[in-house]
Amino acid sequence: MNVQNPKLIRVSGISGIIGSILPLVMIIASTVLEKSFSWNKNALSDIGVSQTAWLFNSALIVGGLLNLLFAIGLRNYLGKTKWLKIGVSLLIVSGISLSFVGVFTENYNIIHALVALGYLLLAPLGLICISRGEESKQFGKVSLTLGFIALLAIFGLPVITFVTKLQIGFAVPEFAESLVLSTWTFWVSLKLVHIQTNRKPTIEKHVVNS
Repeated sequence: MNVQNPKLIRVSGISGIIGSILPLVMIIASTVLEKSFSWNKNALSDIGVSQTAWLFNSALIVGGLLNLLFAIGLRNYLGKTKWLKIGVSLLIVSGISLSFVGVFTENYNIIHALVALGYLLLAPLGLICISRGEESKQFGKVSLTLGFIALLAIFGLPVITFVTKLQIGFAVPEFAESLVLSTWTFWVSLKLVHIQTNRKPTIEKHVVNS
């Protein structure tokens, strides 16, 4: 772990905490307010072209930007190994992609599909890559576990749904994955917010020894 630019790291931690809660609240609110939406048949992106599109798309744009700032701070917190750099880079791209989903709605067809995939696929892959490069066993195991759970939610759940013929829309695996990713972001953000307190004894010891 690094302690470079602790102020940026702490700000990114705050951004991560807000970004892991506020967008989910806004999305849930949009599903409640949009009368045409159904968890049994719709995808979340369907709300992006509905009467409550402003609320849903705002959640994605704000959430993506906050996740982007979180990832930038995370880059200063983690080490500089190849896997960590790749993982954080994937999180940065996924944050940008999430914001673009709120801009390029379903009306943009292919562009919408690409940016949506950019978030749904790259974010969990980022966690898995970070788990490969992180020295902390707890941090690595949690990142690896949640990364695979997120992938299972977005790709495995639809397959299970199809095979078992469950009547649920794509919104369910989308929200499930987002919930898993937000859990990881919230957990890591708490570490970033307390970076100064956690590292202070080490810094003081270094000064004394100097």
